[in-house]
Amino acid sequence: MFGPRRASHQSEWLTTESEHALYGTLHSTDARWMNHPVAAEQARRKPWQLCVAHHSGFAVPPTLITTFPHMARDFAARYRDLVVKSISGAHPSDPPMALPTSRVEPDADFAGVAAGPTLLQQHVPKRADIRLTCVGDELFAARKLSDPKEVDGRFTDNGDLWSPVRIPDRIVGAVRAYMSLAHLAYGAFDFAEDGDGTWWFLECNQGGQFGFIELETGQPIAEAVAAWLAGRPTPPR
Repeated sequence: MFGPRRASHQSEWLTTESEHALYGTLHSTDARWMNHPVAAEQARRKPWQLCVAHHSGFAVPPTLITTFPHMARDFAARYRDLVVKSISGAHPSDPPMALPTSRVEPDADFAGVAAGPTLLQQHVPKRADIRLTCVGDELFAARKLSDPKEVDGRFTDNGDLWSPVRIPDRIVGAVRAYMSLAHLAYGAFDFAEDGDGTWWFLECNQGGQFGFIELETGQPIAEAVAAWLAGRPTPPR
């Protein structure tokens, strides 16, 4: 009865049983996590990210999440230049589940907001994109000049390369606070740098890629990840 065999077809019940068996066991260990699955799951939620970012001291663009068209219209009348984003953060190359970050047209009537939760945010006219990678106590920041017309630098290529950049003290403090509140050991922060040099918080990906940053900047991020997982002291940089 219990001999080796496979299910004849995909089963939601078996998937759930396997998930509980795997993660129930993993959560019982005292392994060194980067990041713990419980913290990582919470950290994926964009509304929660924005709340934590605000309390951590970051500059956060005015944001509205709503299903009420009249609230969207009021928000647009107040802030005028807006973008609309996916709340789930799904990659825009994966339709129909995804919505690329897009400018909101001035004549938008927002009736479609009633169909589902919609994230509207004041557009930040940026001169550069900033990617800050936090690995334990180590911070690695890189900067890339932006095309003034682009909305989401992650999915455009204007030919500019990433280069290391000094991290303002205020940002260092805010990152430390965010990582502590979120119980994260690793985070990839995205910022929009405006014309005044302010770094505006856009998101923190708890599992964000860093290879492209390391290749262009030479920053030893992979080494830092390996050292943290091995429990080795942070090397001087």
